[in-house]
Amino acid sequence: MTIPTPPAAPAVPAPQAPPAAWTWLIYMAGDNNLEGAGRADLREMQSVGSSPALNIIVQFDTSADRAARLRVEKNRLKTLQRMPGVNCGDPRALRDFIQWGAREFPAERYLICIWNHGSGWEDLPPDYDYDAMRAIRAVRTRRALFNPTAESVRQRLIPARAIAIDCGSRDFLDNRELREALQGALPGSRAADILGCDACLMNLLEIGYEMKEAARILVGSEEVEPGTGWPYAAVLEALADRPDMAPEELARTIVAEYGAWYRRLRETATQSALDLGRVRAAAQALDALAGALLEGLPGLAGTALLARERAQKFEMPEYVDLADLARELQRRLSAKSRASAAAAAVIGAIEGDGNGGAGLVLANSVVGSRVRRARGVSIYFPSKDRYSPDYGSLSISRDARWSRLLKALFRA
Repeated sequence: MTIPTPPAAPAVPAPQAPPAAWTWLIYMAGDNNLEGAGRADLREMQSVGSSPALNIIVQFDTSADRAARLRVEKNRLKTLQRMPGVNCGDPRALRDFIQWGAREFPAERYLICIWNHGSGWEDLPPDYDYDAMRAIRAVRTRRALFNPTAESVRQRLIPARAIAIDCGSRDFLDNRELREALQGALPGSRAADILGCDACLMNLLEIGYEMKEAARILVGSEEVEPGTGWPYAAVLEALADRPDMAPEELARTIVAEYGAWYRRLRETATQSALDLGRVRAAAQALDALAGALLEGLPGLAGTALLARERAQKFEMPEYVDLADLARELQRRLSAKSRASAAAAAVIGAIEGDGNGGAGLVLANSVVGSRVRRARGVSIYFPSKDRYSPDYGSLSISRDARWSRLLKALFRA
């Protein structure tokens, strides 16, 4: 008699590890004069490394026409993928990295960090000198395109207003491309919990408004960043100790550690965190201020231009601290005027209403007397000869009257 073989038990899938608390996706565009700074930051990250609760994932593109995807571990880098050099200025390259990273390293929360040169919102011109930029070695200089080691090279460079500048591909990400790459890239089309810009001059109201659907919080600098950029070891150590940090707490931690780091080094620096859930209210307040000033032109033109001259500026003088500009306007306007009330509303939208109502700026660190009046968010307020017509293509120019005011002031 043959005894039948019992059917095989169905295979039980191996239990999946729970998602990490945080995954950091760092898009390190190093095909330029910052490649050495990128390697230094990777060493800094390795002092903490990833854990089951924290993934530190980097895509590092280099000038050798090679790129790698890395998991930063304690005292070592684990290479996950080697690739030919990528065009970091192509939004598809950033989107692909985000989608791959979120799929391979799922987490409850995501921080996406754009690591590179950064200079606000404007596009680079068609004749931009990428070769000169690659030639500059920023060793002890500030991490910005505007501080080359030789004045002769400075004359060959025009101010760059973009991010993820890739010299090998002669391309860059403008802020509309950055928004398109980020929006919908994470699972469920969720917004990034934090968008970090380890880059210069990026905390403009215009950029926050452009990114309002792509991220919950924007962390970056109003001023140029000093040479070492973010203090990764200090921030990651704090997060590794408390991986259950909420996004707001982590954003405040980044800002606080950044300020503490540069106070010790005695270098001028700014860093702030913006709650992008409140950026529409700030833009509406800006629109109301622009409308009130437009109604008062040409009589208020001199007042507005003097306020611009006296307000806190940064490495690029057309970037002006918005709250400080509003205060300078208040000092020169009739207290009972509509424009004065609108300036006060701008300050309230940025800093909170003083009665417990929160503002756009979650946290702000300022180091150095030169930037002591920086309040966390800048606005574009150029002179007539520095105005870029590309400004009209930004979302905020469609939704607020600030660009109309600028043009009216130039005529007045």
